[in-house]
Amino acid sequence: MANRLGRVSISKYISQNFTKAFLTIFLPLFFIGSLVSIVQLSSLTKFIQIDFWEMAKLYGYNLPAMLFYTIPISFLIAVTTVLLRLSTDNELMSLFALGIKSKNIIRRLLVASILFSILLLTLSIIKMPQAEQQYKAFRIYKTTQAKLNISASQLGQKFGDFFVYIESKKGGKMKNIVIYTKEKNSSNRLFIAQNANIETKNSIVTLKLNNGSGYTFSEESLKMIDYANMQIFQNIKGKSYNYKNIEEYWMKYAKNPKKKGKILFFIFISLIPIIALYIVSAFSIINPRYQKSYAYPALAITTVLLYVIATIIQNQGSLPLLIGSIVTINIIGLILFHYKVSKYF
Repeated sequence: MANRLGRVSISKYISQNFTKAFLTIFLPLFFIGSLVSIVQLSSLTKFIQIDFWEMAKLYGYNLPAMLFYTIPISFLIAVTTVLLRLSTDNELMSLFALGIKSKNIIRRLLVASILFSILLLTLSIIKMPQAEQQYKAFRIYKTTQAKLNISASQLGQKFGDFFVYIESKKGGKMKNIVIYTKEKNSSNRLFIAQNANIETKNSIVTLKLNNGSGYTFSEESLKMIDYANMQIFQNIKGKSYNYKNIEEYWMKYAKNPKKKGKILFFIFISLIPIIALYIVSAFSIINPRYQKSYAYPALAITTVLLYVIATIIQNQGSLPLLIGSIVTINIIGLILFHYKVSKYF
């Protein structure tokens, strides 16, 4: 019973220290990523009008990608930080003196690494494709809507081939509207209306003018009409977006030699918490009396090499290369951990 309680308390102790270290690293990285995302999204307002809730929706579409790219780095830094701190504070040495093996310490972190890898695979294989498609569909929708947006007191706005100017606008109602166009035969057409509104049905947009006058003029003639109602039609040719389920989405990439490496890249990055755990742990668990720490240089080199390998795998699009890289890195990690840590502790 005492041994069982000891195992539970050690697991809880390691988990608490790891959670604190992970959040300390992850939250600032996530905050920086959020700021970059918001700045990029704000550039869309140059082309389309977006309110606060639509901006929040777009931010939500970017959320899976931000989590995917910040979690692996945060995990590796957290593992290095917590193991190195426990080593320099002689807390790990105390556990080893009590008969706790270094392999048992790492197994507790291995459980966390597996859970993180499952989360990363879910984000990259399922959530990111869904969010990407939702983002594209939203942009297409807003771009189409922007074609219909006519603001008050602004020159140079167009409705189809017509230049439009309105004095005021409230909701969908417009007042004192002026419309101008020039025909191919060099005649000019000008319409003035007291009020107007826009209606959309089946991609056909209708500008309805009420109580106005129309003028057709050239160098030789001038024609004028008064009207109670006039309609100007426009066919909005907005792009449609067809959603694909996850299987269809990735099958499209698998058939394209230039793009099939993307899924292999995501798989490799998702498995970083597992395949790099033993490597960073081998340099983070030390006896502070006799060993000098090289944990952070090893962490930096390991992280850079992992992302270089991931990029090569993406460019090559080779499944054997992915499998070979994962197996090789795991073997190197186990060998390093054995000769630097578990052989002594």
